Amino acid sequence: MHVVQVNHLHRPSLGGLENYSHRLAESLRAGGNAVDVVTTDMSLANDRSPLGPESGVTYCKTTATVMRNPLSLELFRVVRQYDADVYHLHSPWYLSSLAATLALPKDAPTVMTIHGFQPMGGLVAKAVEFAYHPFAQFIFDRMDRIIVLGAAEKRRLLREYRVPEEKVVVIPNGIHPDEHDVPESTVEAFRETHGIDPSRPTILFVGRLVELKNPDVLVDTVVDELADLDVNVVVVGHGEESFVADLQARADDRFHFLSNLPFEELQAAYHAADVFVSLSRSEGLPTVVLEAMNARLPVVTTPAGALEDVIQDGIHGAVLDIPPSRVQLATALRQYVEDEALRTAVGERNRAYVRDQFDWDVVAADIVSLYAAVLDDGHRPPVEDRQPALDHVEDAAHGDAPLSDGGVDVFSNRSE
Repeated sequence: MHVVQVNHLHRPSLGGLENYSHRLAESLRAGGNAVDVVTTDMSLANDRSPLGPESGVTYCKTTATVMRNPLSLELFRVVRQYDADVYHLHSPWYLSSLAATLALPKDAPTVMTIHGFQPMGGLVAKAVEFAYHPFAQFIFDRMDRIIVLGAAEKRRLLREYRVPEEKVVVIPNGIHPDEHDVPESTVEAFRETHGIDPSRPTILFVGRLVELKNPDVLVDTVVDELADLDVNVVVVGHGEESFVADLQARADDRFHFLSNLPFEELQAAYHAADVFVSLSRSEGLPTVVLEAMNARLPVVTTPAGALEDVIQDGIHGAVLDIPPSRVQLATALRQYVEDEALRTAVGERNRAYVRDQFDWDVVAADIVSLYAAVLDDGHRPPVEDRQPALDHVEDAAHGDAPLSDGGVDVFSNRSE
């Protein structure tokens, strides 16, 4: 099978969508399939990335950008030249997806993964969203199947667009859990290199430093509401220089700002931490949260995107409002920083949960099954949703059922 993936960004750019398309390409090739990835040269913009350009990827020249959304006429021409078995696009909100959809052969088998919805912002953002809505609908109409990362995302898609329910399937994100473990010596070296005091609990944030992710809420909360808390706060990510500089100016000496970490060092950051924070207004199902849970960290987060289906308040950490208030965030952080026994219990539960339910090999197998359903043109049973049944996790957390005795299946109708 020959699969062509199209996305607006791919490695060496750093981000969740980039990691998803990279892992999918690797899994498909490991299964004996041919894979090409078509993206824009904005993927090469971060010249400090620890990653390099990948083989099998065409980096197309960006013709123009609209609110940082790349438009590439070369991408249109490149996609048009392929005669693939399946075309897999990523999120309709990017002009690369629109260009690819216009370039596709009329009868081409098509799949799209939606990596979260765009948040409702100010008047300009709402106007842009309103204007783009017909184009997103055009893309959805052209897709044979649409993957969403959680049931909440499916409900929103069906509510906001004219999409047949049978076209939409829930397949969560995932990680290779063992790849994210590092020896204690690596963790100790990470702490020493970056001056992180091992005697103090560590709060960790990993993500792009942009308004959408609310890193400023974390900084202001720790500085203004938790001035008495003896902690390290490690912020890993990159963004516009002016935004990052403003964050650093508002932070105090408890903060450590890091960026462009190699993979092993990033994993050491997780294992050196005690609590993980993710405060985004919009998400799909971010792998940074799964990586943190795999590292035995409680997660303080918002119910953005598929996180609403995956993280249960009081079971996996704390679920805050969108946007979170400083008082709300401060209360959650203080609870987990000051209660080591609670941190340990929630962290162990999270690790078992991720390893039981979010293994990338299962995710990739589900996607391949979906390809087969598309290629068979409906002659085989559709791939069923794998959506969280979090009451099972809650029962396990309270001792009513074992958390991992062969694994608690928190997805109903799991497709194996």
